[in-house]
Amino acid sequence: MAGREWQVGEEQSGFRVTDITPLPELNLRLVQLRHQRTGARLVHMACEDDNNLFGVGFRTTPRDSTGVAHILEHTVLCGSKHFPVRDPFFSMIKRSLNTFMNALTSSDWTFYPFSTRNRTDFNNLMDVYLDAVFFPLLRERDFRQEGHRVEFAEPANPDSPLLFKGVVYNEMKGAMADPSSLLGRRLTAALYPTSTYGFNSGGEPSAILDLTWDDLKAFHGEFYHPSNAWLFTYGNFPLEDHLARIEEQALSHFSFRQVDTAVSAEERFSAPRRVEEVFPVEPGEPLTRRTMVQLGWLTTPVADSFERLALSVLSHLLLGHPGAPLYKALLDSRLGQNLAPGTGYHDDNRDTFFAAGLQGSDPEQMEAIEALVLSTLESCARDGFSRERIEAAIHQIEFGHREVSGDQYPYPLLLLMRILGPWLHYDDPVSPLQLDHNLGRLRQEIDSGPFFPTLIRRWLLDNPHRVTLTLRPDPERKQQEEQVTAERLASIRGSLTAQQRQQIMAAAEELRLAQEQSEDLSILPSLALNEIPAAEPQVPFTQQQRAGRPVYWLPQPSNGIGYFTASLAADDLPPDLRPYVPLFCTLLTQVGAAGLGYEAMAERVAAAIGGIRASASILDDPNSIDGFRVAVEVKGKALIRNQETLFAILADLFRSPDFTQHDRLFTVISQVKTAMENSIPGSGHSYAARVAASRLTAAGRQREEWGGLQYLRLVKEVAAKRPEELGETAEKFARLAKCLLGGDRLRCAVTAEAASFAAIEGPLTGYLVALPTAVRLPSTPTEPFPSPPPRSGWAASVPVSYVARTFRTVPYTHPDAGALMVLARQLRAGFLHREIREKGGVYGGMASYDPEGGVLSLLSYRDPNLARTLQVYRQAVDWAVAGKFESDALKEAILAVFSAIDRPLSPGGRGYREFANQLQGLTDQMRQSLRERILATDEAALSTVARRYLLEGWEASAVAVVSSEENLNRANAEMAAEEQLEIRKI
Repeated sequence: MAGREWQVGEEQSGFRVTDITPLPELNLRLVQLRHQRTGARLVHMACEDDNNLFGVGFRTTPRDSTGVAHILEHTVLCGSKHFPVRDPFFSMIKRSLNTFMNALTSSDWTFYPFSTRNRTDFNNLMDVYLDAVFFPLLRERDFRQEGHRVEFAEPANPDSPLLFKGVVYNEMKGAMADPSSLLGRRLTAALYPTSTYGFNSGGEPSAILDLTWDDLKAFHGEFYHPSNAWLFTYGNFPLEDHLARIEEQALSHFSFRQVDTAVSAEERFSAPRRVEEVFPVEPGEPLTRRTMVQLGWLTTPVADSFERLALSVLSHLLLGHPGAPLYKALLDSRLGQNLAPGTGYHDDNRDTFFAAGLQGSDPEQMEAIEALVLSTLESCARDGFSRERIEAAIHQIEFGHREVSGDQYPYPLLLLMRILGPWLHYDDPVSPLQLDHNLGRLRQEIDSGPFFPTLIRRWLLDNPHRVTLTLRPDPERKQQEEQVTAERLASIRGSLTAQQRQQIMAAAEELRLAQEQSEDLSILPSLALNEIPAAEPQVPFTQQQRAGRPVYWLPQPSNGIGYFTASLAADDLPPDLRPYVPLFCTLLTQVGAAGLGYEAMAERVAAAIGGIRASASILDDPNSIDGFRVAVEVKGKALIRNQETLFAILADLFRSPDFTQHDRLFTVISQVKTAMENSIPGSGHSYAARVAASRLTAAGRQREEWGGLQYLRLVKEVAAKRPEELGETAEKFARLAKCLLGGDRLRCAVTAEAASFAAIEGPLTGYLVALPTAVRLPSTPTEPFPSPPPRSGWAASVPVSYVARTFRTVPYTHPDAGALMVLARQLRAGFLHREIREKGGVYGGMASYDPEGGVLSLLSYRDPNLARTLQVYRQAVDWAVAGKFESDALKEAILAVFSAIDRPLSPGGRGYREFANQLQGLTDQMRQSLRERILATDEAALSTVARRYLLEGWEASAVAVVSSEENLNRANAEMAAEEQLEIRKI
């Protein structure tokens, strides 16, 4: 175990060790400490992981929906006592090799975490974070930039219209128009009407405008004190060094203060309630099958670790897979198209809750959905669950507890999120990480009586604290909200004196000058380029033949889990089948096989393995921007003792998937449709980028067909068919199965501890021997999907815009690829962040370059300034060509590139990435050459590639925007004819 052995009662740098808990199943030791003078709490997870994480957080309990906690989270990162620059947070992203940096606001806490492998970097970032949260400047101009402000549309013209601006204001306008996000916020408000959870901590847009700068400063003074602080460290860096630094930089400047931030228990209902809310949709859009209906119950306080575990298992029993009774009843009812977002058990708040419902429904179905949920629960309470099903649910929880994940977010951050609720409210960071004791008690309770039926009655059927929420579309809502905003602005304008007009213009000018001012960033710590590892860590593997097929063996510390990936070449698929590949992949693991229905297959998976999924894969040619190959990947994972079951299930799926049950196909395809439609408000920039890139390269075109708006159109077309009309589509899936799922197409990989390979080899070989030979189908020509215009606008029910401009560049091995990676970082940090986010009030202004796909993209996220952003993109190109970069900008951009490409993965993720590299032909030498080219990039190279690919490629670049039809039409009215967007409905 990393570091020295600590003892309970030991004191160091003002901290006292209060408890030590070995957690061998997670390969770490948890140390709890308390700061003697201030009362600050600290948890350290000591382990051998080199991806060290630090976080400092506060219990922040809002008393209204002005978003004060959220806006404060943004504003404290805009300059502090020892780092009084405009934006130290984003500046440090450029000056760091961090593997994660962010700040997070939840309903009752705000946390500031980062992670890095570099010890100097860790200390640098800790200094900046501690200074930011405890000693922020909280300037009024920063509050106006990040929170809200009123400005003239033309800042220096008092006769131009007044507008509300602000980063958080625009972010929450987007969030509150997203039905999935809105459902969770409205359900929480209904379930917790008397406690802090009843307020929107992110901020209701109309209420955000009521927040004052003084309110913000008062909130910081009340909540951001060490006596209300929770600190967290993880990894192999010495704890004693962390304690000394925290004491010196922050806690030594404070004394204990009584801070009353405890969350009170919610007052329990005496009878269930029904609530109806609305979300905005564009006028003229269809309203049918757009409603969400969700039932929610307030359940156990988070302090009761046994009840939390029991409710988690119950949630798996009821909803854990398509064959689970409540999951099946809801989907089979056809009262909706998919489970409602947030369905399941939630144990983050002081009082936990359980939710279940449907989306893709209609308001008049509310009573039927409510009755169905209750009757299904009554049946489960009457009949109970078999011991096999109970053990399968427990298995899923045990598997999730053991697995070292972290490909999207750092594994230590996931551990922090797991402990935060109990730690925050009951000073218990340990029980969420310990299963064995409560599992033993759970099995005893199950043996002694009808445990889960009793649990259902206690917390669900006989629990009066229940809400049935209906969230329906309203085509008038948007206009009503805009009218309220317009009236508010008109009222402000009508009351303005000449002096107040001048003050608004002066404040706008002050903010503009501050945003454009060159700053001396040398006061911020930084890393030197020689801190960057000279070479990418090697991932060892061996390649062998088993049953005549290539198998890659990748040893990784996987904590007793084996990961399997099968890659099936799909380049020769008939064109009429090719568009259906991603839908086939989704269905493959959600239908029956080998004579078993989908319910029985789902139960087999839940009982013994960690899951199986299939996906369409595009492998870019590292040497050619126009070359790529396609494949279908099937991944499975299981504990080593269950490998035989894993490969038996895979063999059944490959040999005899059943696409004949049209009702099941209809249900899953409807789920895919609603999930994709719901993803647009959160991923509009990704959809816009895919559309634009589809005009530039063949691989980009394939990505659009398999994961973009073109794919959404196909899914909507298929989902519109009734089950009895799906015969032809089902035949396509059956043909795809015969064509794709053959052993002769397959290359595969195994990731596990080397000592486990012997236990995997036998089941794997048996699976390979059992595979059929793929049927080679004759090609059937079809019309290719129409290319979007070079400037396209895609209309959706979103109040803000997502703006993409993409450029065709060069492949991975081209000498310019390294400079283009650095250029993208330079554009984002040196220009777009200031011009789009700070000045424009947009939540995000980004640039990215994918060296494998050969496309450079300029992007905005939740953007109120569609036409302006397109102008900024041209200004960004001119700025890059001019090459007038700030001091140290090149070094910072290079650091940012390596921060991204060296980001650590989970053990399973490392194995999969190396396997993908081998399939793609992306050799160690190619990756090392790119690394060296990045390090060799100079300012002249940045200007050269900016001119060569962006300026000279401007006319050939592509633009795509996802926004409301009103925003798109307004933008077209502002732009010249040759710049206007061709508008299409999504």
